[in-house]
Amino acid sequence: MNITIEQLYQIYREHPLISTDTRKIETGSLFFALKGANFNGNKFALQALEKGAAYAIIDEEEFATNERCLLVDNVLTCLQELSAFHRQQFDIPIIAVTGSNGKTTTKELLNQVLSKKFKTHATEGNFNNHIGVPLTLLKMPEDTEIALIEMGDNHMGEVAALCQIAHPTHGFITNIGKDHLEGFGNFENNIRAKSEIFDYLIKHDGIAFINSKDPILKNMAKRFKNPIWYGGEYDFAFLELEGAHPYISYKDRQEELIQTQLIGAYNFENILLTFCIGKYFEVTNQDIHEAIRSYTPSNNRSQLIEKGSNIIILDAYNANPSSVEAALESFDSFETKKEKVVIIGDMLELGNISEEEHQKMIELASSKSFERRIFVGPLFHQSIELEGIEKYADKELLVKNLTENPLSNSAILIKGSRGIKLETLLDVL
Repeated sequence: MNITIEQLYQIYREHPLISTDTRKIETGSLFFALKGANFNGNKFALQALEKGAAYAIIDEEEFATNERCLLVDNVLTCLQELSAFHRQQFDIPIIAVTGSNGKTTTKELLNQVLSKKFKTHATEGNFNNHIGVPLTLLKMPEDTEIALIEMGDNHMGEVAALCQIAHPTHGFITNIGKDHLEGFGNFENNIRAKSEIFDYLIKHDGIAFINSKDPILKNMAKRFKNPIWYGGEYDFAFLELEGAHPYISYKDRQEELIQTQLIGAYNFENILLTFCIGKYFEVTNQDIHEAIRSYTPSNNRSQLIEKGSNIIILDAYNANPSSVEAALESFDSFETKKEKVVIIGDMLELGNISEEEHQKMIELASSKSFERRIFVGPLFHQSIELEGIEKYADKELLVKNLTENPLSNSAILIKGSRGIKLETLLDVL
């Protein structure tokens, strides 16, 4: 007979560590035998137990050869239901974090701000999908006072499904751009997909934080009785951007000037949203500004790196047309006496607009006063030739060129999709 979620939850309370990879088994953990396109976790259940797992959760009876193998109908569904059950033990604010760009930066900023007053729990890295969200929830300690749950999506219904697991009480959409259009089909579907967080909050009397300066989000807000507005001078929260040369500075309503360690004017919206939510949860202005001031970006996101005579803006965690355009515009206004070089990698998962959008980025870069415009990857390589543009079919060819002809005294923007892994260029810059 299969074990129930209630029975499994009692076991989880005694063994609150979750493992899904036998290469990283923690002693006393619960091993969930997930399946993928090229693997079947059931086959590794005994190995997990031998490596120290307390129990293995499986969904194929033939592998139940040990009394510590617990049979369920579907391991993934079980993981999701167990995490939802755990979440329901908490009567605390659960803030859903979603959007095309800036999710992780905003989540990390917000975690730093809210932790000034509360015991927070937040998604680690980008564990923001149908497996990552359950794992994040199951790591939530009993003394958590506020949780930040990042929700990524690349197809319709994904955010809605994640909301059914995390049951958020609050939420926001950072922005809606041209991301993952291969899965959504078109931009309109992307808008509908992102709005699934708002659908959930409306149905469950949740609170939404909405940028009044974003026409798409402002239109969505019409369905809410009392959204929390930010961005406008008379909104609940307002900050004024003073500059981004290269680091963002801003003023609040008391005219206090705050200098941050975030580069790129596009990050100002993330700061503004963070300030809004911090204020909503009654973190003092002083603590909010201090947390924002001390935040240092990492993980290939908006990092400013000095190497020899070069200054490098590394923003190679991900890329879509919206974020690449913002990066190019910001870099164009970057004040420096060094030669400006842009290195842009392919934007993946754009579906039938891929060719058009890659061409647009080349044309945009061509219109800016950069000394060199370098594009990397097969998608950019197929684009129409333009004067002053360098194209490399793959990263290895660019590495060879940069090794033989090293850049010096340059300001370099590196931006590309995760699959291109342009951060590896740092070795030759």
